[in-house]
Amino acid sequence: MRRFTVILRALALLACAVTVLPTRAVGLDLKSMILMPGPLATAHAEEEKQCESCHSSFDKSAQDALCLDCHEDIAVDRDTATGFHGRSSLASRTGCKSCHTDHKGRNYNIVPLDQDIFDHESTDFILEGKHTSAPCEGCHRTATKKFRDTPGQCYACHKEQDTHRAGLGRECENCHTPDDWNTPTGFDHGKTDFPLEGKHEKLLCSGCHAGEKYRFETTDCFSCHQLRDVHLGRYGKDCAQCHSQEEWKQPVFDHAAGTDFALTGSHRDTACKSCHFGDLEARKPATDCSSCHASSDVHAGRHGKACGKCHNTSDWKKAPFDHGKKANWPLTGKHQALSCLQCHRGSLDDALSSDCGSCHRTDDVHKSKSMGDCSICHQASGWEKTLGFDHELTHFPLEGMHATAACEACHNSAEFHLAKSECVDCHRSEDDHKSSLGTQCASCHTPNGWALWNFDHNTATEFHLDGAHAGLSCGSCHHGSGADDIPRDCAGCHTADDRHDGGFGRACGRCHSTESFGEIQWHK
Repeated sequence: MRRFTVILRALALLACAVTVLPTRAVGLDLKSMILMPGPLATAHAEEEKQCESCHSSFDKSAQDALCLDCHEDIAVDRDTATGFHGRSSLASRTGCKSCHTDHKGRNYNIVPLDQDIFDHESTDFILEGKHTSAPCEGCHRTATKKFRDTPGQCYACHKEQDTHRAGLGRECENCHTPDDWNTPTGFDHGKTDFPLEGKHEKLLCSGCHAGEKYRFETTDCFSCHQLRDVHLGRYGKDCAQCHSQEEWKQPVFDHAAGTDFALTGSHRDTACKSCHFGDLEARKPATDCSSCHASSDVHAGRHGKACGKCHNTSDWKKAPFDHGKKANWPLTGKHQALSCLQCHRGSLDDALSSDCGSCHRTDDVHKSKSMGDCSICHQASGWEKTLGFDHELTHFPLEGMHATAACEACHNSAEFHLAKSECVDCHRSEDDHKSSLGTQCASCHTPNGWALWNFDHNTATEFHLDGAHAGLSCGSCHHGSGADDIPRDCAGCHTADDRHDGGFGRACGRCHSTESFGEIQWHK
């Protein structure tokens, strides 16, 4: 009875199921109609009449294999450990129905993907750089296309941003990175026929590849730099002879090794065009100084073309010529600051006199041929500076008060040779005798002092002064213009005192003496 009751209930349920099932479910076998928990999702709707497509009776473990038989691409992913179902630790090991359940109606989403927490690390396209902040729809743009079908190549997404217009192919990753699309960093130019070195490393691609041109017939410097060739092609097209990729404006040509003319001194800083006016090979400049510096030759060619004898490359205006060693005439004092032209007014081969007068004739205020050796008084440190002149070398040695007298006291002009050497020439105003004793002042006076005279009348003349004569002043006897005009006999001075009126002659000394004229002395 109980068993019968169960059967009746089963029949009642079947009747109800047949009543409530939609018309599209018609055609299912009775068992399927009884056991199906609900309608399939739209994606599986076609399989609703064929339960065996997804289920194996009394064998749940066979269900994953049936899923993978239909979803072949996912089966391949799991077998090759690719894609989400092959890389995800969960999706690669668990059964399909753990994530994908069905029989919950046509509109049920059997792919429960939460985009906010989805780990893209489990896919074949790991998000890096700016991809990490890109919205999902930035790459997964079509709702009808599966996420797995989204292409993983750069060009598929960035075709519109390809400024090269496929001129460099579609392997964008060769140059670009996800970090910065606009700054290519990945391309290895060293694998081309033109490795980037020096300043080429910092150039933008467009600096050389203008107009997206990436293939060139030649990669020589001139093909790119001819517009910046300041030589205008005169120096040829082999720019690498002089320039380097490190610094284009600073030539690196080794002038010493490449030519017979080493660049030294100021030549090192001289622009190439200063010497190389034309073609480097056809018009090689001469290497002698005069060929370049003729216009700078203040000597106007008079000193020859061997400029190197006096000048060097460090400073053209300063001539380091060793005048002492090479000319046997050292330049001292103010001679050191003189220009060559002040002495060498003709050719250097013309012999020059080394005496002062040959150059300083116009400066010679003394105007004396006897004073030709200027160095006796003057020195090279300054013409106006005089040394201590030794007057002993002249015919008038300085003695006594003369030694302390100023030069101009005797030399009224610079023409020293015109100075007179007679005492009276300088001391006429001091001659108290008014020339009555002549002009030989030195007979009585000495240079030690004009008033200190020491004339010895007894030894210097034939008229001894004794008696009353010894105390007489010179003027008592010397009335004339000279000492030689004075009479030697007594009568010459004492005629007015002769009481005899000349009766006894002029030899007064026979009776009178010099002690006293009034005393008479008799001589036997």
